[in-house]
Amino acid sequence: MSSRNRWLVVWVFALLPLLGWWLYGLFDVDEGFYGAVTAEMNRRGEWITPFYNGKPWFEKPILLYWLAKPCLMLFGDMFGPRLPSVLTGLASYGVIAWFAKRRFNETAGQLAALMLASSLLVVGTGRMMMTDLPLVACFTAAMITFWESLVEKPTWRIWTAGFLGLGVLAKGPVALILFAIIAGWTYWREPELRPAFRKYWPHGIAVMCVVIGVWYVPAYLQNGQLFVEKFLIEQNVGRFTGGDAAHTLPGISGLVAGAGMYIGVLFLGMFPWSLFIWKAWPRRAATTIDAPTPGNDEALRRYLATWAAVVFIFFTISGAKLVHYLLPMMPPLAILIAAYATGLEKSPKRWFTAAIASCVVMFGLSNGVFNWWYKASGQSEVHAICRYVKKEGGAVALYQMGRRNKDLGTGKPKLQETSLPSLLMVLDQTAIDTDSLDEILKAPTPIWIITRENRIKPADFIAAQKAGRQLGEVKPPLPEDAFKLYLVRSAPAVK
Repeated sequence: MSSRNRWLVVWVFALLPLLGWWLYGLFDVDEGFYGAVTAEMNRRGEWITPFYNGKPWFEKPILLYWLAKPCLMLFGDMFGPRLPSVLTGLASYGVIAWFAKRRFNETAGQLAALMLASSLLVVGTGRMMMTDLPLVACFTAAMITFWESLVEKPTWRIWTAGFLGLGVLAKGPVALILFAIIAGWTYWREPELRPAFRKYWPHGIAVMCVVIGVWYVPAYLQNGQLFVEKFLIEQNVGRFTGGDAAHTLPGISGLVAGAGMYIGVLFLGMFPWSLFIWKAWPRRAATTIDAPTPGNDEALRRYLATWAAVVFIFFTISGAKLVHYLLPMMPPLAILIAAYATGLEKSPKRWFTAAIASCVVMFGLSNGVFNWWYKASGQSEVHAICRYVKKEGGAVALYQMGRRNKDLGTGKPKLQETSLPSLLMVLDQTAIDTDSLDEILKAPTPIWIITRENRIKPADFIAAQKAGRQLGEVKPPLPEDAFKLYLVRSAPAVK
């Protein structure tokens, strides 16, 4: 097979695990928020301040919304919202393929792309509307161009700065913190590279500040102290120090549990390639440090290992812990494992075959699981109700959508007991979100009420009549699964 045809095969199978992302709608909660914010920004013609249901919403920086706005507008709410994750995932594959080919060999580049593309955690996140794949693409490009600036041309550092700036726009300052630790450790442990560290820092810092300032400055000017408190302090400093109580494991026991959790996440998230991390991990002799000469790639292997290890340790120490936080360490591991595979005496053909087979398995597994969960969790019913309401037209109220009891909503294949923010993206409008039926009954015009089972009681129908309103249950065409939500029409009573 020619080199060109082989690369074609690589990209077809690298894309394969992501195909089918449009066959099911967004899940709640995180995807639903991002989708609803993007839809509202489109309605407002807004490019600076994210809005959720009529109010500024500074959960995440702007890059995902900038990428998703045209996708949602052009391709609709099934195909469009997740397209940025797919495209930035492919960008990450392309960057590491180019780098591994450049620094090791062509086969290493092909294997690195396929190994990353068939990793469970990458596939799962790449099929969701999340901020993580844009971050991974930007951070991977930054780390690779930084290495090129150390061993090739220092001007590569300008690109590093630009990609770091985009990383900040993707998910906040974490990209800068990780880069600083990795660069500092490399400077200390690789003395042969120290002279190359001294160039283009002022230029790079200027470029990075310009990129970051493209959003941070106008966002501050528009929102002032709200932007500082909600985004800079609460969402960045607060999350790292444990402010996100729902995803925090406190104390020493939290560190131990977090490390154990992340070891399991890494093992499953990169399986079967995680079986080879230890073998591919570089070993440093106690008495010598190998210089990064053209015939010796050991310094590069150490750099990749440092990159992966810093990400793992950083998020183990961090207060908030989520499985997808480990994603930035997977590109360097894919390169390391691919370089190890091509360095074996045996032909890497069997590795290539195994990588393609893994992509096929991931395609079937991801489509099967995601489609099953979309129906079993009740999301398909939620979106069917919303499409019916959107077609009929009219104002909407979300009534008592949050959980009433602590034992509801989490860890079960049922509709999650949350505000279901994806509703607002599918409805493509704001809605009254309230726990008070009186607020809804005061509406002068007919209004759709989307609520949960048993939240509207028989006494509420009587109270509505006394208020001059008429409540009537509506049963729109829905999937075959049983009702988990109710759709009620509130209108002035017929006299």
